[in-house]
Amino acid sequence: MNKKIIFVLLIIAVLTISAFVVIKNRTDSEYLTTEIYSMNTVIQINISGKDKKDATDAVTQEINFLNQKFDDFSPQSDVSKINDNAGKNAVEVDNVTIEIISKALECYKETDGAFNISVAPLSKLWGFKGNELRVPLESEIKQTINLVNINDLIIEGNKVMLRKTGEAIDLGGIAKGYTLDKIKEILPKYNLKSAIINMGGNILTYGISNKGNWLIGIKNPREDGVVGKITIKGSKFISTSGDYEKYFIENGKRYCHIIDPSTGLPSDKIVSVTVVSDKGYLGDAFSTAFFVLGKEKSLELANKSGVEIIGFDKNLNPFFTDGIKNEVNIEKGG
Repeated sequence: MNKKIIFVLLIIAVLTISAFVVIKNRTDSEYLTTEIYSMNTVIQINISGKDKKDATDAVTQEINFLNQKFDDFSPQSDVSKINDNAGKNAVEVDNVTIEIISKALECYKETDGAFNISVAPLSKLWGFKGNELRVPLESEIKQTINLVNINDLIIEGNKVMLRKTGEAIDLGGIAKGYTLDKIKEILPKYNLKSAIINMGGNILTYGISNKGNWLIGIKNPREDGVVGKITIKGSKFISTSGDYEKYFIENGKRYCHIIDPSTGLPSDKIVSVTVVSDKGYLGDAFSTAFFVLGKEKSLELANKSGVEIIGFDKNLNPFFTDGIKNEVNIEKGG
């Protein structure tokens, strides 16, 4: 059986001077750059300005606080407590957990169910939650898909409950974007010039880079390097979902970690989609949803929702919304 799994950063962030922003633990005259591991990924924090050290400390503290609440691999997190008590008891959780779940429910409605945090039992079945990676039997998929029901997620005050034993939620498709929203609220409290935060492919650009606009490189889904670059003006959120992030290959077929909630199967309509938005949680959730929906429905929903996207189909042909078309530079052969 031929299987492999690859974990890579979704997006590579580059400055307009063509120097990579991702620099390990370095301080120069402009940026204080710190690298941490949290939310199951490597996070690069790059901040410039008079208060860059204090701001970096505050950002790191916020990331770790939210990770403690949302990490379903930690038995003490709010999410794990909700999942462990499925079909039994309601669990009292932090205000931030209520807020992010509420936003996830909004995204579920806006994407007609393509983004669904109750898909966790299917992710576990396929092995993407720390289990053995495998292609389940059709009967297993049919049985497990019955546990994917967002209507069984009940919120009353600060208490959350899943109605059935075996049901579970996974905030992995929205947590990084939500965290970047919180970081953006923190940064104006300090005397800063600019910042760029890369959370495993979810990026926040803040302020103006030292060369004006930000240049964000989109990873080539099939080779090393980038397949294109996007010019970003000022503060924005950028989120990418792709079939190269976490996947395995069995009998020559690629199975990625993004599960279509309606079929129980890994989605394979496109290979990559990047969302540029004014809200981090929205871009994060929508990049997952767009990957599930495919090209046509993604463009339709993006135009309706006021976000910009650039995606690549199975043949690496690009597609994008009109609002970002002039800001995208596709590499030759991409």
